[in-house]
Amino acid sequence: MSKCNDFDANTRHAASLIRVLHVGPGRGQRGGIASVLAELGTQQSRFLQEAITLTIFETNGFQSVRSLLCFLLLDIPRFLIAVFKGVDLVHFHVSVRGSFYRKFILYVLATLVGKKTIFHLHAGNFQHFWSSSGTVVRQAASRFIRAADVVVAVSSAIAAELEEHRGGAHGLYVIGNTAHGAEAMAGAALREGSYSKNTGIAPYVAFVGRLTEGKGIDDMLRATALLSHQGVNFQLRLAGTGDMDKWTRAAIRYGVSEQVRFVGWLQGDEKLAFYRDAVLFCMPSHFESFGISTLEAMFIGRPVIGTQVGGFLDLVEDGVTGYLVRCKDVRALAGRIRYLMERPDIVRAMGEAAVSRALSRYSVETVIDQYVQCYRTVCESKGEERI
Repeated sequence: MSKCNDFDANTRHAASLIRVLHVGPGRGQRGGIASVLAELGTQQSRFLQEAITLTIFETNGFQSVRSLLCFLLLDIPRFLIAVFKGVDLVHFHVSVRGSFYRKFILYVLATLVGKKTIFHLHAGNFQHFWSSSGTVVRQAASRFIRAADVVVAVSSAIAAELEEHRGGAHGLYVIGNTAHGAEAMAGAALREGSYSKNTGIAPYVAFVGRLTEGKGIDDMLRATALLSHQGVNFQLRLAGTGDMDKWTRAAIRYGVSEQVRFVGWLQGDEKLAFYRDAVLFCMPSHFESFGISTLEAMFIGRPVIGTQVGGFLDLVEDGVTGYLVRCKDVRALAGRIRYLMERPDIVRAMGEAAVSRALSRYSVETVIDQYVQCYRTVCESKGEERI
């Protein structure tokens, strides 16, 4: 009798299982959506406890003719096979340009075979992409956003953009990102408080991200030059990939080449140590959808200097966990850096507040619960039985 009961329970569990296919970025990409999917992948067992399975589908990019052909000839058939093998919900992680085009093509295929879909926007510059595109692309974007069963934004600012495109339709969620590796160090950050006092480590401001104009690299270099002229002694250390030669030349041009260090792409413990040994984290982005690096720095106990845009407005409590300045305001940026560099007591207090805010809003447990609620709402909206 017990075996029969166990069989019945397993049958009910299988019937209620929600099978989610996550469609992600081009193969080999770093940062951004790739980081989000990597985070989700580490939590598959936690999702399974909620009767949700995750499968991650990576596409080829559009960087070359070869990759385009791989997408058309390999990814599309693979996607259709994955969908027909048993998927309840296709979760599209979308950015701009090639990312959008790939996901829209696969979205059309998913809807043709009757699958429910989620449009999940990760791009802080999507509105610019939409407005600068032709009529066909704008119509495609509007259809994608309006017709998806649910749309997800990574921050309140992105949600406001989607609300305009969505036209008031129901099914809009704000779900932030996670940083489980950094979160694991949150307790130590609260205990230790201030940054490393190791001898031989010069006080430095940390940046982690793509080395692009949009991340405010030029603004940081100019702020460093301004502070150097004021006699403020510190280093600017930048971790990430990009046009290193361009920014090296810029540092030389501004006269701060001796104060600027490009440390390359960091991962795992090496990246966490990079945050830990910094005085503060700085990312004066011109647009920012969320800010995973910002969240990581907060979990490690570093105050953040960001800009008054996008995800920073959710992450950083101005004057409590760091400061937000206007985009491209180099003097304000330099002023906030100097203020914190000269006040270790404020750095410690803001760092502790940053850890508390990160734990309360973006812990793995909190974010997974939001995903679970979203998936259940979508899949139960029509009362369909899954087998």
